Amino acid sequence: MTPAQTTSLLSALSSEFATMRETVDGLAGLVLDHARVVATADRAGVLVQAQAIDALGQRLQALEDLSRGVAEGHPIAAALDLVPLTDLADRLRGPVLNLGDVTPQSAMAGDLALFD
Repeated sequence: MTPAQTTSLLSALSSEFATMRETVDGLAGLVLDHARVVATADRAGVLVQAQAIDALGQRLQALEDLSRGVAEGHPIAAALDLVPLTDLADRLRGPVLNLGDVTPQSAMAGDLALFD
């Protein structure tokens, strides 16, 4: 793959991640709307589902930003350092930077912005 093809691919991936994130954000809104009307006994389970959808949206946002940054010519190590989700950054850092098997840290407190 040529550098130009790599740049084009990363740019296209960034756009795809953005489209997926918009869909996930819409789904999160639907689940939150459901949480407002569901029986009190079921509300906790619905909120856990909403949080999982929100976390997925944040992961997609991070991947969108990462792929766009690298497509724009930012060094991969620097782009990975800007990934706000520690566990995601750790999973990517090992294979991308040839660090071998990097055991991801668990998500750090404050990594996720709940219902942003």
